[in-house]
Amino acid sequence: MGRAKQLMDQWLTHRTVLEKLLQAVPDEHLGYKPWPGAMALGELAQHVAKSAEMFVTIAKTGQGKIAKTVAESCETTAQLLEIVRGHTERTKAVYETITDEELNVEFDHPHPNFRGPREKLLILSNDHEIHHKGQLFVYARMAGVENLPFFI
Repeated sequence: MGRAKQLMDQWLTHRTVLEKLLQAVPDEHLGYKPWPGAMALGELAQHVAKSAEMFVTIAKTGQGKIAKTVAESCETTAQLLEIVRGHTERTKAVYETITDEELNVEFDHPHPNFRGPREKLLILSNDHEIHHKGQLFVYARMAGVENLPFFI
C-alpha cells in the first residue's frame, strides 16, 4: 500500500465521523457560534471539507495557493451534508491519483510550516481535520446536541 493510500484511509476514518456528527446536528444549530468572532458550526464544517480538498489538490499538483475558505450559504443540515459530501468525493478522487513519487517532491512555500515534501501537506491536512472535528464536537455539545457518534 502506498503512503498516499495510507493517509487517505486515515483521513476517511475522520471524515466519516465528521459526516455522522453533522447528521446529529439539528438545522437550528448550524449557525451556533461559541463566541462572537467564531465561525458558525456550519461554516466550520465547510472549512474542514474545503481545506482538505485544497491541501490534497496542492499535494497532487504542487500548484495552488493555501488560502482561507469561504462557506456557501446553507439553511439545513441536509444542504450542509451535500456540500461536505461533494468536497469529500472530490478530495477522495484526487487522493486516489497521488503517487509516492509526487509526495516526495518538495513544495516551496513562504511559510515554513508548509515547506517540505508534499506528503507534509497531507499530514497537515489530516491534523487540520482532526483539530476542527474536535471543535465541532464541542460546538455540538455546547449547542445541546446529546447523541453524537464516537470520535473515530
